Formats: sequence, C-alpha cells, structure tokens
Amino acid sequence: MSIARFCERCERITQDGHLWCQEKDCPAEEGYPVFSYGDYLGDLKVTKLIVVWRTAALYEALRADQKVWLKVAHAQPDCEDRLRREAAFLASIGATARRQSTGQSWRAEAHPTHLTLLAPYPTPSKRQFGEISYRGETRVYSVFQPVKGSLLSDLLLENPQVWHYEAAWVIETVAEALRPLIGRKMVHLNLAPNVVWAEIDSEGHWRPTVLDFGWMWDGRMDSGAASLEEMISRCEPAYTAPELFKGRGAAAISPACDAYSLGLVLYEMLAGRPGFERLLQGDEQVRRVVAQNRAPLPIDRPELEQAGVVKIVAKAIAPDERHANVQQLAKAISAVYGQPPPEKRPLSIRAYLLIGAVIVVLLAVALGIAYLLLQVWLGGS
Repeated sequence: MSIARFCERCERITQDGHLWCQEKDCPAEEGYPVFSYGDYLGDLKVTKLIVVWRTAALYEALRADQKVWLKVAHAQPDCEDRLRREAAFLASIGATARRQSTGQSWRAEAHPTHLTLLAPYPTPSKRQFGEISYRGETRVYSVFQPVKGSLLSDLLLENPQVWHYEAAWVIETVAEALRPLIGRKMVHLNLAPNVVWAEIDSEGHWRPTVLDFGWMWDGRMDSGAASLEEMISRCEPAYTAPELFKGRGAAAISPACDAYSLGLVLYEMLAGRPGFERLLQGDEQVRRVVAQNRAPLPIDRPELEQAGVVKIVAKAIAPDERHANVQQLAKAISAVYGQPPPEKRPLSIRAYLLIGAVIVVLLAVALGIAYLLLQVWLGGS
C-alpha cells in the first residue's frame, strides 16, 4: 500500500501517488508523503491533517484518549535535522518559560505564542523528539499541546482585509514569539501565513501562535553551495527575501530576511491580497519576480497612509535598508498602535470547582446557623 501524497500547489491529497493536473508545472507527482486518518505512528493515531509545509507536516492525533498535535519531518536528512534542532530549541525555551512562570493557575492558560513540546513517547524519556520506523522508513517527529484556532492563511481567506489594529497586534505578537531566535542570533527564513495559528477570542482580538521556527539559521550550519541551495529551495518563495535568490550565498542571510517575510504577512493582512501569488505560478516564476524587486501593489487605504503605516510596510519589504529584524518592525508598529490588549481568559475548571465547593460550604454553614436559630426561637416560645 503506497502512502498518500499532498500537492502544495493544488492542495489535494492522492492515495496512489498519481494526480493529473492541467497545470504543466504542477508538482503533484512529486508531492510530499502524508499520513491518512487512522494511520498509527507508534502509539499515536492520526486523526486529521492540519497543514503541510516543505519540511514537515502537522497533524491532529490521539494518544490513548488525549488529543495532541504531531509534527512529522519529511523523510529527507535536512528536514529531519531541522525538526531535531527545533525540538531541542523549544525544549530549552519551554524550560525557561516554566522557570519564569508566575504560578497563576486559577484562570485558563493564556493563548501561547509558540507550541508547547510534549514527551515524544508514552513512557518517560529525555528525548525531545521521537524516531520510529514506518513501513521500513525512519520517521522523525515531535508531539505538542494542541491550540485553539485556525491557520492564519485560512482566516485571511475568510477575512481578506483584517481590521488594521488587529493586523498590527498579530505582527507584534509574532515578533515577540521570535524573540528567542533573535536572542540566539538565529534566523527563521520561512515565515508565512501558514506557519501562524490564530484564535479569535471573545472580544474579537486575534491571538497568534507560531507553529514552526523555520531553519533557525545561526551561521554555523554547513554553508556549502548544495546545502544552502537546498535550504532556500524549501523556503516559501512568495515570502522569501529577494537577496536569497541572487546567488550571494550565506552572506545574504540576516535577520532582515525575517523582517521582509513578516512585512509581507502584514501587507497581506492590510491590502487584502498576498504580495506575490504563490499557488498560481511555479516556484521559479515566483523567485524571478521576487528577485527582480518588483514591489507589490500599493495598499490603497488613505487612513493607513496618514498614520504612517504604509511607510512602515514599505520599509519592511524594501529590497534594502529595511528593518534590521522583526523586533524593529514590531517597535515601529507599536509606536502607532501601542501594545496588544491584555488577554481576558475565563476562570479555569479548577477555579470553578473551588468556587462551587466554597458556595456549598457557605450554604451548609448558613443552613446550620438558621437551624440553630430556629431551635432557639422554638425553645423560647
């Protein structure tokens, strides 16, 4: 039985590896292998495909009765190595977050800005990622705590032109989520709407979560031409900085590349359309357009021009002299919009149970006192 394949251009799944398409450059025949509903990866049962990237796929899965998220690297050495490094990175910043926790557990947990890593196996292990044989092939995976919401790319299809305050706050929060990368002098290189998850809370605010930390380039990876070319080929070309397509090698990679990608996400949220169409053309066509420094269509919103927001976006996606990193982009945005409003999370189930128990005890005490007073009154009458 052949494994199903996913075509990122058509966004279709084929069970036998064959999918005919009228588009001559459609890569369906070379699609990424994906798991289907009911497939087991060890003790993990796949229940839903969430999204397929060029390095991995993210699924909803069950471990016994617990719902989890499962990220499986494509069966390529560079993709598997990337997932291993990401798991170690998430484990390190997760430990830091736990040490800095204030211990406030009475309210429901705040919407996370990045995924929370879970143990890869049902038994205790020091491993941050799992490895298991599937149909004779080793698969590398990570397990995460699920998050409420939807892909930002899907939300933008439903809400093509986001209220500009929410768009700004989404970008600020994503930039904050990437702060650990900047602190370690790493570059994401693969930011796009389909690596961001967002929940729209009861007050209508968009709460984003970064689903993937990209290539985490730190300058110490093998920078040979073939390795670097392979890495860039797996980046989403419609959201990749133009300098990466001009053959400058590792010298072209800098935190400003992420500012460009995040700037294009902001452009898409404000303009109601992507800067460069990624699905209707082949990768080489998109790369040529991006490398020629063709600017996207202007954002035709006078209120944003007057507020200086259009200039901020233009600087973020400029071919040069753009924001040095996503933190600088976020700082420019916050100067106009301020910080995202604080979350107002509901009380946790534990808090409701405690409140209920207190109410029951108080009622019992009140009834006891009432009974005693009644006995005293009856005895005196």
